[in-house]
Amino acid sequence: MPDKPSNDVSPSQPPSNLVSTSLASASSLVLLQLLSRVFTFVLNQALVRLVTPQVFGTASIQFELLLSTILFLSREGVRNALLRSTANKAQPRQSALTYNISLLPVLLGIPVAVTTVCIYLFSSSSTTSSQPRFHLSAIIYALAAFFELLSEPLYIRAQNELRFDVRVRTEGSAVLMKTVVTFLTLVALSPEWALAAFAAGQAAYGLTMLVGFFRAYEFKARYWPEKVVTEVHGK
Repeated sequence: MPDKPSNDVSPSQPPSNLVSTSLASASSLVLLQLLSRVFTFVLNQALVRLVTPQVFGTASIQFELLLSTILFLSREGVRNALLRSTANKAQPRQSALTYNISLLPVLLGIPVAVTTVCIYLFSSSSTTSSQPRFHLSAIIYALAAFFELLSEPLYIRAQNELRFDVRVRTEGSAVLMKTVVTFLTLVALSPEWALAAFAAGQAAYGLTMLVGFFRAYEFKARYWPEKVVTEVHGK
């Protein structure tokens, strides 16, 4: 008797260009990191000659720590979980669930930013807090963090859709904008605005990230959860 045709379906092979696309994306991300380091190094070398050591230390250490704390507490857990998601356009329910969860950093960002800034301002030493525009600069840094959090749902969506080119273009533009705004503000304004210049540069970075991801998705973004119906099997 002839052999019965097998019902086993061999797993489909990835497209031939998948490997080359992945390598190109990885190369772009490496190039982005390299350019970011170069811009940061050049900016720091210029800023050392334009500001006092106290201002430079406050901006590059304390304000950066403030920014990192807000972003870490607001988004890190959600980002790490959702970047492992398999959501795509062929799975609208899973994609909607992923996007709904990606809104959590935006909702958490407001209380986390307010709480973190208040703790930082009240715990700062008198030497640090007596610097010109110190409180204003700290608030602008918190606002810059919130701008980044507003772009988080679209960032996660782009990563899950393997649109690494969007991230490379957006982050590259944001780093360049931060460098230009910080330097020009320091040159144009008096030394008492030095801390505010760093804050303005960081705000420009956050705004550029937000606008860049919005443009990539044609300004189609929502900040309210979508209703998702989930079927429970066995009932």
